Amino acid sequence: MLDATLQRLLINLYLRNGLNELQAIANGTKVPYEDIVQRKEAQAGYALTNEDRQELRATIAEKMAGYSKADLAAGDSWMHNEYAAKVACMLQEQHGVSVSNADKKVLVRQYENASKKLSEAEAGIHRGEWGLYEALKDRVDAELSKPYALLADVLEKYALWYSASRPNIKAGTLDDMHVECRVLLEIIGNISIAEVNTLDTLTRVKTILRRYPLNRVQKFPNQALSAILKVTGYPVIAIKTANEYIKRLKAVLDYANKAKALNSVNVVTGELFCTEKAEEEERSAYDTADITRLIDAMCTKPLWRYNPAKPERFWIILIALFQGFRLGNIVGLTKRDICQTDKGAWVFNLRSGKTKATVRPVAICDSLQLLGFLDWVNSLNRDRLFQDSADSFSKWYNRTDTRPDGTKYEGFEAAFITRDRKKCLYSLRHSFAGNVFDVTGDYKITSDMMGHSTGGSVTARYTKATKAETLKAISDKMSRDGIDLERLKARAVELFGM
Repeated sequence: MLDATLQRLLINLYLRNGLNELQAIANGTKVPYEDIVQRKEAQAGYALTNEDRQELRATIAEKMAGYSKADLAAGDSWMHNEYAAKVACMLQEQHGVSVSNADKKVLVRQYENASKKLSEAEAGIHRGEWGLYEALKDRVDAELSKPYALLADVLEKYALWYSASRPNIKAGTLDDMHVECRVLLEIIGNISIAEVNTLDTLTRVKTILRRYPLNRVQKFPNQALSAILKVTGYPVIAIKTANEYIKRLKAVLDYANKAKALNSVNVVTGELFCTEKAEEEERSAYDTADITRLIDAMCTKPLWRYNPAKPERFWIILIALFQGFRLGNIVGLTKRDICQTDKGAWVFNLRSGKTKATVRPVAICDSLQLLGFLDWVNSLNRDRLFQDSADSFSKWYNRTDTRPDGTKYEGFEAAFITRDRKKCLYSLRHSFAGNVFDVTGDYKITSDMMGHSTGGSVTARYTKATKAETLKAISDKMSRDGIDLERLKARAVELFGM
């Protein structure tokens, strides 16, 4: 169905053409109904006065308005069928916008109504009454002054702008942008950007994204999305992936506002799906067999695919395993965050996390120290410990998808540890939490060990600092089932020469 903004544009363009003709009539450059006037004069046998001619033209215009009104009431708007058909062809050929028979019927009725308004304004002009004409012109001018663009045109310009703004962009990132734009156009349709920026459209997008098929191109290459959505039981994209599409939609609408193709507040702001439960609560913990396979893979498999080399991923995994930190905490660590308390205990000083209050010392367990972690940190000639961002590490470790050529891409986890879709690096955090609770039976201590925030008060900060040694003692009592420290030590020597 044609969106409301496009319908208004088409009708206002029609009205503007009609108003231009009325202006020509007022200027005397166009004389309407002259043949009817001449027949009237022939019948009367004398020439009509100018006043009579104008009155006759006004009467004819009023009759035309009456015909339009009658056609609207009867649902018989035959006069504009051909015009609506031409407009439909133009939209399809020039803009790729499909116009259904139902759309044409709506347009015909709206054109008929517009024709009635023009005829009423014309009748007033013939009588020297300009009120209807001026009011109609002001309204049409105001409507046509609003920016208008179709989604496909905005996406095309956005893609060019996005590429030009990032000269060092990676090919994969660029491909992701193009895919996301293509999917948004498939879901939304080529409607006006103003209609895209509505809660109705956003609701439809979010509803469809919750059912959008995983690997859509490979699994449903020749099926329309509407047909796929009628099927049940197929795997769908993850909530995190769905959020990437919503983020892209927000970026496109932001661009449209900057490019003056849109002039309204972005409705997508703050409209992401909630992912906390999907990413954390629904993850399964690694069991002993998983951890055994993980240690084996860490000791025997490459830890990066492409340059630059990233052997320090060895430590990222071990910190997640032994300390239970979130990936974002780990990759944000710097050399300054590895320090000692006043009692000499080595700690991680967590300075980034899920909340701003997650800033606390957490004891570095003996296992990490025995494997040479502190020596490795000291050997670095950079401040940041790790080259990875959370996103780049996740793609290497967790990613499982199909390339356009049909070949499989398996991340480190799927290739060597487990194919269970409910498990990922975050599963180590669940394993760690269970391990701590088994030792302590205390939820509060478990929370402290995992680096959860206890608030920002002076008392809380003092308590956190003095607990480091106590927490370390608990860490040293934890189970190491499935963890072969001798193999890990040998691998640390191989990777870092320690």
